[in-house]
Amino acid sequence: MTLLIRIATAIVLFVFFFVVVYFGICIIGAMINGAIVGVNQTNAHDSFEAGRQVGADFVRHNIRAILLSSFLISLVTSVALSFSGILPWCRKSPKPPPL
Repeated sequence: MTLLIRIATAIVLFVFFFVVVYFGICIIGAMINGAIVGVNQTNAHDSFEAGRQVGADFVRHNIRAILLSSFLISLVTSVALSFSGILPWCRKSPKPPPL
């Protein structure tokens, strides 16, 4: 029964972590690339537009790497949390001491 609970927990955590890690990588990567390009512009409006365009291109050009890394990070994290016993419903029930 504990194995079934751990597997179900791993599946739910995988979906949650995948969404969080995917959007996190997209947001942070686009933000860094947009800031790097936006610093070199002299006009504020041109800086904004250049940063926005490069940020959007970051996700388009790196989608395979983003998906693969999100998949691997969320898989390892969800399995590790489910089978480590950190979560209370995934712990093995303690056996009573021998008489």
